[in-house]
Amino acid sequence: MLVYPIPTAVTQARVQLVADQTEKAPPHVIQADVLNVFAAKNEAERHAVAELMETEVNQDLVEQDHVDVKA
Repeated sequence: MLVYPIPTAVTQARVQLVADQTEKAPPHVIQADVLNVFAAKNEAERHAVAELMETEVNQDLVEQDHVDVKA
């Protein structure tokens, strides 16, 4: 399971959703807010996975460059 801090964009989308729900906004506005929350979450997850893959590739390169010489 991927664990990462909640990005600002996700928090802002959630706040907007709650604000619109509190104001009793029309259903199409609330639906758009829900979609924005999911879009922000998906983007954050994609970014986290790309960052994780980049880190693993860099670690693999470092491990390949390391030569263990035993005397």
